[in-house]
Amino acid sequence: MSRLENQESIPFYKQLKEKIMEDIEVGKLKHGDKLPSERDLALQYGISRMTARHTLSILEREGLVERRVGAGTFVSNNKIQMDFITFNSFTNDMLGKGLTPSTQVLSIGHMEATPFLAERLQIPVGENMFTVKRLRLVDERPIAIEESFIPERYCRNIEEHITDNTSLYQILESVYGIVLVKAKEYLRVTFSEENESKLLRIRTESPCIFREAVAFDRNNKEIEFSTSLTRSDIVKFYSELNLK
Repeated sequence: MSRLENQESIPFYKQLKEKIMEDIEVGKLKHGDKLPSERDLALQYGISRMTARHTLSILEREGLVERRVGAGTFVSNNKIQMDFITFNSFTNDMLGKGLTPSTQVLSIGHMEATPFLAERLQIPVGENMFTVKRLRLVDERPIAIEESFIPERYCRNIEEHITDNTSLYQILESVYGIVLVKAKEYLRVTFSEENESKLLRIRTESPCIFREAVAFDRNNKEIEFSTSLTRSDIVKFYSELNLK
């Protein structure tokens, strides 16, 4: 390890962060590896302990390291990759990666379509809607809070079929004959509120990925509007595009 360069344009904490991230990317540091202490980092790189502490805090906030009280700081480079191009159910997506998905139903309800929902689903304002809010987990770790809105005309009494660990899309297909084949999705960065943070087991105002989506059936009819708040520290969205 070498000392960091004294460059006014690149602060020491940023240089150290990029160095650690590079070591993770090339495999020099692997998931579960223990990083040097703040004191050792300061000595090795010729920086202050405050700078080392600031660097580790940033890496922790971004989900690249995990700080354990009394044990130290460990690499946590085990992000779950989620494809936001290929339309698939959460359950099938996780099972395809060899992971164990689970779902907890947080609430089930009914409401009238707001102007916003009516516009997204191309239905009249005030139409009866079914809503379900769920917590998504992977290998028993909470990763996302999802909420779905479906016009009741498509799924009468669907609440009778909704339980923990059941797939909403499988219910729509097997019970109601509705096969969802594509979706339009919009992603943006947001910050978790207190109640959301408790469910996701993260700090309040942690950076998260907020998604809005409209799912369509085989007849290109809007069936479901959904939102999800996903932890950015353990989930990484990706896409694969053919340019020609």
